[in-house]
Amino acid sequence: MMPDPTIYRARTGNSIGRHGLAECLASSTLRPAITESRRFTRRAVEYLSDHHRVSQFVELGCGLPHGPNIHDIAEQRSDTARTLYVDSDIVAAAHGRAMLHEPPTRFFTDTDITDTDAILSDITTVMDMTAPVAVCVSGTAEWISDAPAVLAALTDRFPVGTWIVFTHITDEFYPHHIQAATETLRRAGIPYHPRGRDEITAMLAGYQFLAPGLIVPHRWPPAPSRDDDNGDDGDDGDGRRLSATAPRHRAAWDLSAYAAIGQRCRT
Repeated sequence: MMPDPTIYRARTGNSIGRHGLAECLASSTLRPAITESRRFTRRAVEYLSDHHRVSQFVELGCGLPHGPNIHDIAEQRSDTARTLYVDSDIVAAAHGRAMLHEPPTRFFTDTDITDTDAILSDITTVMDMTAPVAVCVSGTAEWISDAPAVLAALTDRFPVGTWIVFTHITDEFYPHHIQAATETLRRAGIPYHPRGRDEITAMLAGYQFLAPGLIVPHRWPPAPSRDDDNGDDGDDGDGRRLSATAPRHRAAWDLSAYAAIGQRCRT
């Protein structure tokens, strides 16, 4: 099942109706690109937790809760995991606060992502910046017209060693479908900005990528494990259930998105 389509709204406060956006996604290659990007983000959290001892995660533009969330994965792997969610959408903020009000290691703020000073303040207030931190920017930059400048402003102030988990929709593989979906969103008053590989690479210039670099999200290793008890609703065609992190899109097929894990390097 596809995640709740209202997750994918303008991350700086604009929104589109559930029905209109669902129709837009269902009729284009945007839908699998978004869902596989989310699964990549979950795999990335697993990977950074397991292989790089990252237990602090920030998600910029988190949308509505849809399990397993980042904190679910991080807390399975570390008793000291801390998660900060950021989304200025009113509905997302209400749901986020309701979900996160109990544990003292989960935080939510409705700060506008483009207010980089406030975002940095939020992060440094709740995270130990002397320990590894990963910032997840997945399905977020497409909604921001000046995303390259916003990301650069944040990156310039992140400590060396900060991780980024990044996905971005592109129109390089299925330009007609993605451009049609983009136009549908724009007619609804929501600017949407697919970007090409060169522009995405430039946005991430301050990071050293983990192998295999910038790649379509469903091909990013390591190969996911199968987990019959995960609780996810999909299967692989022979009755075995797949984990919520497992790609569902066939590896041989292209996908209208790019993804990467990078670490802030010295300039």
